[in-house]
Amino acid sequence: MKISQRVFVKRWKPILEEYEKIQNKVLPRSFRLVKELCLAHYISNKELRRYYRKWQEGGKQDVSLLPAKIGAKPGSRRTPKAIERNIMKAYRRFGSNRYELVLLFKPYYLDKTPSPATMDRIKKRYPLNPAQKKIIKRYEKVTPGELAHIDLTKVPKDIRTVFKVKNLYVAALEDDCTRLTYLEILKDKRASTLTYFMARALSWFKQIYNFEFEKVLSDNGPEFKGSLDREHSFEMMCDQLGIKHIYTSS
Repeated sequence: MKISQRVFVKRWKPILEEYEKIQNKVLPRSFRLVKELCLAHYISNKELRRYYRKWQEGGKQDVSLLPAKIGAKPGSRRTPKAIERNIMKAYRRFGSNRYELVLLFKPYYLDKTPSPATMDRIKKRYPLNPAQKKIIKRYEKVTPGELAHIDLTKVPKDIRTVFKVKNLYVAALEDDCTRLTYLEILKDKRASTLTYFMARALSWFKQIYNFEFEKVLSDNGPEFKGSLDREHSFEMMCDQLGIKHIYTSS
């Protein structure tokens, strides 16, 4: 028994013994009435009766006077198995950290979404075997501005139909470390258009977050990569700004 628990028992046990004497009208006793006992020890009659009932039900053992443990019973708040299975599927496929898992499942489970700490406990509950660990390869950079990803994708046809345009593209520049992303909608995917987009994106990162990029990663599309016989505006801008342009493996 801890020291704080011993002090608690040492305070209440003599009070309850004296209360029992008053109830049974045993002589000699220190107090004639229960009211006098409560006033002397600064407790209420209701509190005294509650502890006396606990003491009797516990066989007048010292442990019965200690406060009961507060909180849910072990296992009563555990995440449902179905949710745990979905979380582990996402983790094994994407290798997401606990915060990314919360953001991923929040739209589906709403207030039932496990907290980041619970996500870690679920992952420890179902550890990956060596073969599964090899599949997950994350290459996030440590420092903001160390590497940027740039890409372009065509807007789906049903959305283009609403705007009554033939071609519409979404361009994005993302920081590898922080995953901050600058997006724009473009009317074409020419190299000059992407060059101006890149300039605006770099300016946005510099003004808002105050960091510059060392490298930029893109695919081998003609909007990013030129030929040997002619200059390419996107590559020229990267060269002038001192940004190393690297390509994904085709």
